Amino acid sequence: MAKIFFTREEIQNILEQNHLSAMVSYLEREEELIFPENYIIYLRISTSSNIYADDILHIRKVNIQVTHFHKRKLDSIEELMIANFRVTPITSSIRQIDTDFWATHYRFECLTKGAW
Repeated sequence: MAKIFFTREEIQNILEQNHLSAMVSYLEREEELIFPENYIIYLRISTSSNIYADDILHIRKVNIQVTHFHKRKLDSIEELMIANFRVTPITSSIRQIDTDFWATHYRFECLTKGAW
């Protein structure tokens, strides 16, 4: 059975293992950095349910969005996403307006700790 529980740190570590050596950041790009040809942004876009015990939040079911920005159309983290999160792209290599980047978007649902 595939893993469905991830902490934010585990998601970060998995995404950092990409074969393109793409920079990975949570929520938004680091403004002070010069961007390489590949970078990955991920964020929690919604919480669909929570599990409480003794009035303490223990587990959340959340939706995560991962966006891979890349300058070469064929660059992909799809194998990494399939292997770890069982997800394929919801959009693939969409040209970004006013930039020379392409974007590929992934979304998946997972369980995580009460504290994100």
